[in-house]
Amino acid sequence: MVRQLAPGEHGLPIEIYAFANSIQWAVYENVQADIFDHLFAVAGEFGLRVFQNPAGSDFQALSQGVRSE
Repeated sequence: MVRQLAPGEHGLPIEIYAFANSIQWAVYENVQADIFDHLFAVAGEFGLRVFQNPAGSDFQALSQGVRSE
């Protein structure tokens, strides 16, 4: 299930609810990872870009000339 949240300064946030037919946490984590892998892979096909606020380690890596991923 997906819903759009209120637009903000960085775009239109979405909230994703994922369910699995298993009570094993690892199975749920794999389902969730597969969903996000697919979303990241196809976002560009719809003219969308994924945004995440940078963390302190991102700024530190930038200042040292290291690319963080």
